[in-house]
Amino acid sequence: MKKKLFRIDFINAAKENLTIHASKVNPSSFLGLIEVTDIVFMDSSDIILNPQDDKIKKEFKNVERTFLPLNSIIRIDEVILEKETPVIRLYEKQD
Repeated sequence: MKKKLFRIDFINAAKENLTIHASKVNPSSFLGLIEVTDIVFMDSSDIILNPQDDKIKKEFKNVERTFLPLNSIIRIDEVILEKETPVIRLYEKQD
């Protein structure tokens, strides 16, 4: 199954390089910001632990939508996942 996601590399307020994955990236109605929605966390192997993944998961827990300043964004790539990689949403939709 192919899954299309956006990989966003940006610099956070602590001047660290972070990478998040999201289903949607759009220009924002707020001047100078990019709207990132449906942030997802790709479940990695239990053997390989990446401290950045855990940090991102904690920072964006319960975030449905975030706005990133244009000057903090390094790169946005549209990637296609071809293998069966579990994708976990970091928030619960309230209906």
